[in-house]
Amino acid sequence: MKHSLIRRFVLLLFYCLLFCWQYSAHAQEFKSLMGDLNKTKPDTNRVKIFIKLGQYFINKQALTDKDIDSSRYYLNAATALSKSINAADFFNQARSQQALTYILQNDFKTADSLFNQITGYYSKKGDHDKEAEYWTTYGNYLRYDNPSVLETRAKCFNKAYELYRKGTDRLKIADALGKIADADLNEKRYDKAEREMITVIAEYKALKFPRIYYGYYMLAEVYSRRDQYQKELLTRIACMNACDADPNHSDGDAAFFSIYLALSYQKNHKDAQAIPYFKKSADLAVKINEQDFYYKSIDGIINSYINLKKYGAALTYLANTPPDKFPEQTIENKSRYVARKMQLYNFLGRDKDAANLVPEFKHLFGKLYGTLDNDPSFYVVDGFVKNYDPLPRYYIRTKQWDKLSAELKFLQNLPLKRISPSSRIILNGYKFKIDSAAGNFALALKEFQQIRLMQDSLTNAATVKQINELEASYNSIKKDKTIQALNNSATMQKNKLEKVNQQRNITLAGVLVAVVFACVIYVAYRGKQRSNIRLEKKQDEINRQNNKLSTLLEEKEKLINDKDTLLKRQEDLITEKEWLLREVHHRVKNNLQIVMSLLYTQSAYLQNTDAIEAIKDSRNRVQAISIIHQKLYNKSNVATIVMADYINDLARYLNTCYDCNRRRIRFREELDAVNLDISQAVPMGLILNEAITNSIKYAFDENGGEIYLKALLSSPENITLSVTDNGRGLPPNFNLAKTSSLGMEMMKALSKQLGGAFEIRNDDGVTITIQFKIENTSSPIPVSEL
Repeated sequence: MKHSLIRRFVLLLFYCLLFCWQYSAHAQEFKSLMGDLNKTKPDTNRVKIFIKLGQYFINKQALTDKDIDSSRYYLNAATALSKSINAADFFNQARSQQALTYILQNDFKTADSLFNQITGYYSKKGDHDKEAEYWTTYGNYLRYDNPSVLETRAKCFNKAYELYRKGTDRLKIADALGKIADADLNEKRYDKAEREMITVIAEYKALKFPRIYYGYYMLAEVYSRRDQYQKELLTRIACMNACDADPNHSDGDAAFFSIYLALSYQKNHKDAQAIPYFKKSADLAVKINEQDFYYKSIDGIINSYINLKKYGAALTYLANTPPDKFPEQTIENKSRYVARKMQLYNFLGRDKDAANLVPEFKHLFGKLYGTLDNDPSFYVVDGFVKNYDPLPRYYIRTKQWDKLSAELKFLQNLPLKRISPSSRIILNGYKFKIDSAAGNFALALKEFQQIRLMQDSLTNAATVKQINELEASYNSIKKDKTIQALNNSATMQKNKLEKVNQQRNITLAGVLVAVVFACVIYVAYRGKQRSNIRLEKKQDEINRQNNKLSTLLEEKEKLINDKDTLLKRQEDLITEKEWLLREVHHRVKNNLQIVMSLLYTQSAYLQNTDAIEAIKDSRNRVQAISIIHQKLYNKSNVATIVMADYINDLARYLNTCYDCNRRRIRFREELDAVNLDISQAVPMGLILNEAITNSIKYAFDENGGEIYLKALLSSPENITLSVTDNGRGLPPNFNLAKTSSLGMEMMKALSKQLGGAFEIRNDDGVTITIQFKIENTSSPIPVSEL
């Protein structure tokens, strides 16, 4: 007893010293930062320290509103100082941390405004990488388990991806696509997420990226959410192998991937293979001081031993695992440890040990019960019910029905809205046991039927059998009582009759029974003969029909297999064709870009203004075609482009090329969303390029003006395309038939190629109109493709 008290005192002293050391280390970090702050001048070094102080408060484990206010105080100081010394990058870094403080307080509107200002700054500056970096940071700050921000999170990652694609860093592009896949995964777009992650992994392989295991992990998560456990297992094995192959991988990553590989083995009922990876994760968790990984690994090992029915091995392993491995062990992990021990005592029938464990069990779970309101997660209550289950199971084993009833009342006080159907089934199961033990079969039957209703997806023959047995048991009691009363009455009457007519009844009964029995046997014999003959004939007919049916089914199965093979082949060919077309458009676009570069280079060596203008016009024409191929390359439909998007992009390009904003030239558009085949898109784009260029170059004076672009469906199969300016108009003696300029000739020729009508008129400016019929597809684009 004395030694036990000394041991407890030493342990308590150790924990106190450890807590004081940790608190001292945390305080020392703040003291060090404040010391550095006092030594620095008002420059970027001081801004860095202000930002670190803001991060110091916001990274605390038990974060409070006071910590957030302190963080915001230092971040405000960082923004003020960086603004005064024109350190824009540090200013935006501090503002992104400010946005995080608002996100932590669910003030998403303010956070969104801050990030839009930051990204807007880099967008205006033309720094696409920095802009993409902050969109990614914004998306990372938004929690994936908060449904209200999932759409914003996906938008951030998509914007980052589009910006990175403007550059040449393939690794950043692949990482950004992986972020989009993560967003799609959490919005349950599993097919899209799978395709994206397969693309990311292929790119990582091509780049020989050593941390490819992050891609494998995300792909495995997709398979896990879709309950494709075999695919998940294969992917997690690839993830673990890739992690082991990287000499620079972290122990945290190795522990994380090990525990998820072990859980995947468990899902596939391969518990023997799961145990080594659980043990690996537990060892690494101790090394990196990760408490949750450690106790989840121990929990996994025990469950695997239980699934393998190695209860003794499980208990031995648990006994050799110290419950106080971590000094600041959470109540959840302590209660999980005790729950596993109680579960094993139940399996091993060690009721006395289980009884001794009950006080500690109830104490820990009582404390855990008080923390449930602090975590709004739906699954916290479910976890509580499942981990609490060994105690009611112990009372069921030992038939302590009063205590089981008390535990049921305790669990029924849990918030009902946060209890899933699986946990309700557990609670109803306790009620069923209590009613059955008390002989309340009607109530027990009702409870069991409620369980069955909640297990629609799990209902099977065994469940039906249990219900039938319970009904039979209930009805049997009523029948037995009735039969017993009737039997007693019949026995008394029979005794009376036997005393009066015993001899006569015996004789008559014997004769009658003999005659009836003989008749019954004869009739039964003849009936059986006739039935056998009929059954033999029917059986022969059934056999013949079965043979025919089997033949037909085999032929049907073969035809279905042939059809599936052909459909799969057709699908593969279509996919291959689409990729080839995308590659062709990509290469054409690149070649056109080379041509534009050559024209641009050539113009640098020319002195003649007309020649330079001619080359500039040629570059614009090439760009008009290049935009078409760029859009075809980026679309899933590689045969057509969206007319409205294309005209919008071409107008933006010419606006930038001729510096229209400075010249006060505005663009106004009225466009229908129509799919155009490439054979019509190219001549239409060249016509638009010529018409818009002429308006920009010749229509306006220094006061500028407006160019009105209109492309509308005049009928389901016809488009009217017009370019109108409010400039100085055509010369008075202008004659279209006698005009020989290259631009006009080109527009007339291209209109003829489209099979359309070309018209130019002078009406408060110039209006060029082309009407033509749409080939192949002419329907407006569905909303889902816009």
